[in-house]
Amino acid sequence: MWPIFLKILSIIGIVLACILGVVIVLLLLILLCPVIYRIDGTAKDNKYTAKIRIKYLFGIVRAGYDYPEPGNIYAKAAWFTLYDSSKGSDDQDESKNPKSDASYEDTSEGAEFEALDIDSYGNPIEKHETEESSKASVSNSNSKKNKSNTSKTNNNKPHIINPMYYIKKAWENFRYKVIVKIQYLIKDIKYYYALWEHDDTQALFNSVKKRGLKMLKIIAPKKGKVDLIFGADSPDTTGKIYGICCALFTKWPKTFNIVPDFENKIIEGSLYIKGYFNLFSLAVHALPIILSKKLRLTKARLDAHGDKKDISKAKNEKKHEKILKDLEEEYS
Repeated sequence: MWPIFLKILSIIGIVLACILGVVIVLLLLILLCPVIYRIDGTAKDNKYTAKIRIKYLFGIVRAGYDYPEPGNIYAKAAWFTLYDSSKGSDDQDESKNPKSDASYEDTSEGAEFEALDIDSYGNPIEKHETEESSKASVSNSNSKKNKSNTSKTNNNKPHIINPMYYIKKAWENFRYKVIVKIQYLIKDIKYYYALWEHDDTQALFNSVKKRGLKMLKIIAPKKGKVDLIFGADSPDTTGKIYGICCALFTKWPKTFNIVPDFENKIIEGSLYIKGYFNLFSLAVHALPIILSKKLRLTKARLDAHGDKKDISKAKNEKKHEKILKDLEEEYS
């Protein structure tokens, strides 16, 4: 008996170990398998084309975007299409065409039967239907009478002639809609400035900045070729853009060829960029920020400020309504 029981336990343990091993292998594949991206673009005679391709898990998961307009965005997993914008646009065009709908029929005969108070077989409509329609008309007339009565009661309110009432009412509306909002804006600026100068916020910002730059280096393209002639509206803008491009493409001095045109507004040339990264390297830098205690404290301070602001707004709204009612009672 015991040998059989132990053998069953050993088989269960082997099965569980195999399942755990498969799960670990899948996790390692998801985290360590590189995400490969490629960008191709051309510009000539005011015509622009661009292609973006992303591959993951050895090409099992794919996504892409094609330009010019209307463009096409797609996402695929193995041989399944998860999303394709071109197919969605075709479906929308078919739905806009009423003749393509099978339920589209000419109901002119039905309209004639309804006008004659007979059904499609030539039989008269039953009495209870006409009674229901008459009841509906009576209820509509009653509702109109009630509305007219309410409007009469509103018109019977005494008209205030004293100009001081309108002056005070205008001042109260101005105070509530303008002055109070300016006060809230000043309080927000002071609070956010104090929050920015707080030690926890500064430490969080420095951490995000440091780790964010590392993440950008990981995502940065590894290969590239640029042949471009460009010119902006003004020579100053052209110089600034050229400086930024020089800072971005310092790793590719041989394949980097950008010629600025300080006289004409022009964009012509081609662009090729390719890079890769894995999710594990990004998670190493992103998780410490997400799980940071300083981030939770900063979020809690922002939420507390928002709650106080909502309570204060509700109090001011009630105060405003009370002042208007008191003014109306005072001068009526």
